[in-house]
Amino acid sequence: MIKDEEQSWGSFILEMAILLAIVLCVRFYVFQFFRVSGPSMCPTLNQLDGECERGKGEFVFVNEFLYHFIKDPERGEVVVFRPPTEKSYYIKRVIGVPGDTITINDGKVYLTNDKYDEFELPETYLSAENQGRTITQQKVFTVPEDHVLLFGDNRNQSLDARQCFKSCYGDLNENTPFVHEDKVKGRAEFVIWPFWTARWIEQAFQDL
Repeated sequence: MIKDEEQSWGSFILEMAILLAIVLCVRFYVFQFFRVSGPSMCPTLNQLDGECERGKGEFVFVNEFLYHFIKDPERGEVVVFRPPTEKSYYIKRVIGVPGDTITINDGKVYLTNDKYDEFELPETYLSAENQGRTITQQKVFTVPEDHVLLFGDNRNQSLDARQCFKSCYGDLNENTPFVHEDKVKGRAEFVIWPFWTARWIEQAFQDL
């Protein structure tokens, strides 16, 4: 039995309630595990044995505590989010934060804000096949307050803000390529499985 024979039922119920509250708090506000599916974040994630995994692949540890209690998502971080129109979670990289203007020119990504003017982002995490090949119909993205702009690292095989500028990530009655910060659940910190691929996930642009 879980309950001690000498323990009162009131004390036992209180302990179970506290334990349940802790478990729920950890689950919804501290961390979760997320399984990456598809090739949209290769080679950062889901590149196994030199090939992009097209189905379900690596498990990552997602830090939810960070965005709930410490800070907002920052440019360059790999995040897990859920669009209002979807039941599934997605994983992408933050390219722009509120106040940024992101411009795509000749396949390269440029940042303009209070600090930078047409500064080319050093996207070292892109593979050779994706360097200088960010293709999009919409060339300029000005990120509004409380939103972020998200691209996949595998630009040639990622469904992200570049294709979703009509409604994919917005509320049901809103057309926008941007994701509200409230929909970003956490930062992907490290790969935990398969064990032989365990590693920290690169959070880029930390010095910008």
